Amino acid sequence: MSGYNDRGGNRDRGGNQDRGGYRDRGGYQDRGGRDHQRRDRSRSPGRDEAPREDRFREPRGGGGRGRGGYQGNTPGDAPRSNLPPLPNDVPIPEGARQVPYPDLQVRGTVGEKVMVQVNHHTIESLPTKAIYQYEFRFRVPEDSQLKGSDKVSTQQLARVLMTKAVTTFLKEDFVFDGVSLGWSPHIIVPVGAAETNVVELEKRRDGKPNSVEVSVRSTGVLPIGTLVNYIQNGKFELNPAGNESIENILKWIQAVFRKDPATRFITRPNSNAYFDRSPETTMMLRSTKNVLEARRGVFQSMQLRFGRITLNIDTATTPFWVPGVCLIDTACALMGTQTGRLEGDFRSNPETFFVACGRLRGSFFNIRHLTSAKKDKKIRLTGFSQRNAIESTFEERVGDDESTTQTTSVSDYFERKYGIKLQFPRLPLASTRFGDFPLEVCFSADGERYKEVLQGQETADFIKFATAPAYERKNQIQHGLRLLSHHAVPTIAAHGFKVNPEMMSVKARVLPAPRLTYGGNRPMTPRDGRWNLRGLRFLRPSTIKSWVIVYIPARQPLDNGQLERFGSEMVRSFTDCGMTVPREGPPIIVGNPFGNLTQVVKDSVARAHNSFGVPPDVIFVILQGASVPIYKTLKAGLDVHMGIASQVMLQEKALSGRGSAQYLANIAMKVNVKLGGTNCIAEEPLFRSGRCMLLGGDISHAAPGALRSVNPPPSTAALVGTWDRECTAYTAVASVQESLLGFIGNVKPMMAELLKRYAEKNNGLYPEHIVYYRDGVSESEFQAIKIEEGRKLHELSQELGANAKITIIVAIKRHHTRFFADRDIASKLGNVPCGTVVENSSTINDAFIIAHPDLQGTKRPTRYVTIIDENNMSADAFQRLTFNLCSSYARATTSVAVCPPVYYADQACERARLHLVDAEDGKMKLGPVHQNLRWNMYWQ
Repeated sequence: MSGYNDRGGNRDRGGNQDRGGYRDRGGYQDRGGRDHQRRDRSRSPGRDEAPREDRFREPRGGGGRGRGGYQGNTPGDAPRSNLPPLPNDVPIPEGARQVPYPDLQVRGTVGEKVMVQVNHHTIESLPTKAIYQYEFRFRVPEDSQLKGSDKVSTQQLARVLMTKAVTTFLKEDFVFDGVSLGWSPHIIVPVGAAETNVVELEKRRDGKPNSVEVSVRSTGVLPIGTLVNYIQNGKFELNPAGNESIENILKWIQAVFRKDPATRFITRPNSNAYFDRSPETTMMLRSTKNVLEARRGVFQSMQLRFGRITLNIDTATTPFWVPGVCLIDTACALMGTQTGRLEGDFRSNPETFFVACGRLRGSFFNIRHLTSAKKDKKIRLTGFSQRNAIESTFEERVGDDESTTQTTSVSDYFERKYGIKLQFPRLPLASTRFGDFPLEVCFSADGERYKEVLQGQETADFIKFATAPAYERKNQIQHGLRLLSHHAVPTIAAHGFKVNPEMMSVKARVLPAPRLTYGGNRPMTPRDGRWNLRGLRFLRPSTIKSWVIVYIPARQPLDNGQLERFGSEMVRSFTDCGMTVPREGPPIIVGNPFGNLTQVVKDSVARAHNSFGVPPDVIFVILQGASVPIYKTLKAGLDVHMGIASQVMLQEKALSGRGSAQYLANIAMKVNVKLGGTNCIAEEPLFRSGRCMLLGGDISHAAPGALRSVNPPPSTAALVGTWDRECTAYTAVASVQESLLGFIGNVKPMMAELLKRYAEKNNGLYPEHIVYYRDGVSESEFQAIKIEEGRKLHELSQELGANAKITIIVAIKRHHTRFFADRDIASKLGNVPCGTVVENSSTINDAFIIAHPDLQGTKRPTRYVTIIDENNMSADAFQRLTFNLCSSYARATTSVAVCPPVYYADQACERARLHLVDAEDGKMKLGPVHQNLRWNMYWQ
């Protein structure tokens, strides 16, 4: 069979599976560990060792050897690898032909035309031979079922696919999507036929059989020509609704390119990121006392981009638990204590132990006290017991008679059975579904990702490692391409693919900087996305009639003189920006961080009222060190109960003495919009064409640890919308909804409230044009947003008689596309200029926009995709509006990476999470924002 008339291709699943995208620099900066610890040597396989984790294989243990109790631990180093250069020319595989790609027609015309490189590599050939698709069904027979379920677990599926009988049956070059579809250039089962077999796995510990029934049905030949026609017609969406053929072809390509790296590197099911542990790509996070490390891996994903089928190759940096670390050391590091004090610290404050060590929940570890192969088995930690090794007892069998038992403690059992006298018998035990284990015989497994959120200095250390200038990032990507070595993978060639080793060059344009207007109609044009407030006044400055400072020291407090001088500097800086403030600096209240914060706030309100005759318009809070509980208490009380604007500052920034004028100018920008003022406006023709409303929408989900709880917290959703003519003044509404729901469930009543507010400020008139920027959406969710949000917004507009024309633009931030400039236009870091636009489609408004200046590392563009466009925006209008908005972000004098409606919606979501309270039915509800704040941008 030949030609492109009856086969198809593949699809990117949308979104960024591993949340990668951090850049990296530097090497392995710390090996070994703390001198005071005794350590086992951890195993770190080199590139020529057996695979450590496969997509379908149960993860292998990777800790060190040996048995006994607590001995400390040290990770070992991995050898360096020498990678050969990629060949200059790789022939098209036999049974394949080159793909006839059309030229991508660029629709925009404004701006300077340039060429840039992008980290996408063209897939240049597709097979002309038949690729057969097979549908798999897996079920557990009744005699092997646990709890009456026939569902096959991930571990069982992995073992089934690795058995010799199955691999022989599936033949060479078979690929699987990890769920239910497989593909092969060979006929495994005749087309239209099906076959069922039972695969016997190793029996369980209780002696019960452990088998899985596997059914395979051939669904025919992939119509690869469908994908080629799809691209030649100028369509590049990765979620072709209703087109199952295209969807399956895209899955096939993804599976082909995933098979080889999934057997050679550490990865997760359906992840596109692959890691190994080498000195060049690993760095200890010293702020974690060397129990966490950052690893830089390679990211690979098939995508439809820029008129081509491409492989997106990038770096991906993720924190891992350091392998071979005893959980005693981990507990010490997480609690910030030492081994000699661990038990005492636990006795004095057990809650601190459970909260700190809760970060381990869900991770795998190895046990070292067994002499059998089971010591390499990975066990998932589900939590910690409430009893220690002395208090925890069980019935131990005595002799061969199962009916004869004796009660024994875990501590006594380990000493008698294994000769291990526990050194920490009064600590909680590590709980698993196999039982409880003392922490000192548990060692972190190899290849274990850290699943929680990094904290404080840990985040700073991680970002420092992950960040690299564009020219260095490009070298890292090329290194990753050599690691993957597509030309040397037999499965890739057998399926007919050839990958161009050179990055794509694409057409781009650099848009002109927008014109900003400040007070006195003074114009300002940013230069490379930056400007300065010196000599500028706010366009509409606010007035402060009454104010107060609340100072909450954590340690040695500052004297009143320093705080009074700071208040005087605030008067000067705010006045320079055009704001009207009292001539006297704000009075100062000193609060106890361990006292009644609500009473402190009430006292500050009374103090301001006594000083100025009216309650405060804004309360400034200075914290000596960041404190999430204090911040949450203050914001919840002031936003919900008192309706007073607030501004929290850290002492180390506010009173450092360095750059105080710039710092206070930044504070003034935030306070001005919190009180209803406008800092500046960006010129935009759309706003002169009629009544226009900008919307931003986002959803915030709880942290991973909270989501694993019995009653996970709800998600919070927020909509922000403008109500003024220049589209700079925003108001917000928020709601709670089912945890992890991907669309805004209450979008209709939330939007109704925003339209009501708009009409209230515009003589009862509704907007004629609505441009809605939606954040947090992957390509696979486009259709759901159209139906669940777009359709409801349209219905609401019709019901109210507004008949507004609605445009919905999705902002995608989590992706791995990066652009690299030639030297003549590149910045010092090698980045493309601010204002660079690269179009991704010749049929719809779909473009990558780089709106921000150089900060650090490689710039990440934001992709904007129009999914509904009743306003019929041209490419130039769509790109100009989005780019110009990025210079109107209220709290910055730089153009920002994502347009402000998206930023504001994200901030309103996070602020709403601080307003959650427990309801009587055991669920959580949202405390309503006070009416005093509903017109102002209190979340800034």
